[in-house]
Amino acid sequence: MNLICFPHYTCGGLLCDILNGTFSTVGSHGGILSINHSLGKIGDSDTVLTDYDTGFFMEKLKKLNTTDSEWIGTHCWPGKLNLKIFDQVIIVTTTTFRSKLYRWTRAYHHYYFQSAPWIELTGQARIDKEKETAKNYLVPFMPVHQSNIVNIEFAEIAEKTVEFKNLTHGKDIDRHMDRWQRINNFLYDPNIWSSNSFKRFYEAELETQLSKYYVYE
Repeated sequence: MNLICFPHYTCGGLLCDILNGTFSTVGSHGGILSINHSLGKIGDSDTVLTDYDTGFFMEKLKKLNTTDSEWIGTHCWPGKLNLKIFDQVIIVTTTTFRSKLYRWTRAYHHYYFQSAPWIELTGQARIDKEKETAKNYLVPFMPVHQSNIVNIEFAEIAEKTVEFKNLTHGKDIDRHMDRWQRINNFLYDPNIWSSNSFKRFYEAELETQLSKYYVYE
């Protein structure tokens, strides 16, 4: 069995589709509805899922009716697991500013706009709610280093880098990525750095790193 570990909104469904040779539909939440990318899920977190029952997770995997070559996904951070039992493990990390911003921006557009806790808020109240929510996305999904593990930053997938192409070598990634980039076209907007999602992210980072309130005009 092969494992893909990723925090939400970092291409877990996309990777499962590419590596398993499937082409799933797109959900209303902007994600790829791959069955495999949910098989190992036992919870979620707006930050990263590190607090979970490893025994329960392993028991769930044992009950799966999958082949040795299949890739399955989970939101669980794998640093707590014995990863030597898996053939291969891919970890979608979010250690860089760019990866964290991309993840937050996807959640901001696809998830929070549809079921936002701030949907009825306006003005400074809405800005504050968005900023506080963005702080969850500052927490990194960290790499784990072992011979059967590949760590890849979420930004490397979104930007279709050489590292991502090497990871998916021999797979048909073009139609997958063409569709994914259309769905997430806001990530490729040259004005992303002046977008509301970026402003809230920067304000959240400043307050977290400097332990002070952002001062608005």
